[in-house]
Amino acid sequence: DAVIDGSSCRNEPAAALLRRHAEQALGLLADQVLPGPTGESNTLRLHARGVFAILAQGADAADAAAATAAALLAGNGVALVEPIAGKALRAAFIESGVPGDVIEVVAPAATGGLVAQPSLAGVCALAGDVQATRAVVRALAERTGAILPLILASEVRRAGMLWRFCAEQTLTINTAA
Repeated sequence: DAVIDGSSCRNEPAAALLRRHAEQALGLLADQVLPGPTGESNTLRLHARGVFAILAQGADAADAAAATAAALLAGNGVALVEPIAGKALRAAFIESGVPGDVIEVVAPAATGGLVAQPSLAGVCALAGDVQATRAVVRALAERTGAILPLILASEVRRAGMLWRFCAEQTLTINTAA
């Protein structure tokens, strides 16, 4: 509650974003029944993807908090690239009850190695530095394996975009058999 409750969060815009994300998470991330032909049931499920790198150096504190909250609400871990404010943000999440092992603060110099990690599930680029974002896009394009999502600050600000931090799974059951 310390991070989501506006009275204990010093940054009111960050608290408002976090509150909105938390309020909408249950509905947005719940299983959804999809239409289908007679004799078939279809369900869309959203699952955690893994660890997201959140590139927050030089970003707005509210965006860094919202991106971290969105990744955590979707069930992911976070590698937060922001050496100074990242430690305070991590401490605030831990104080609110988030386990410490799901958020790691990483130095900006380690960004290249982080993006190259095979276990990485996605990247959230928050800073307005066009050159840095281009470098991350290039690094993601050069990776082998699955294409990873790149989430920008404009998406993080909208709670309805929580699905971007998830992997989709469709369950189809033949009910006529």
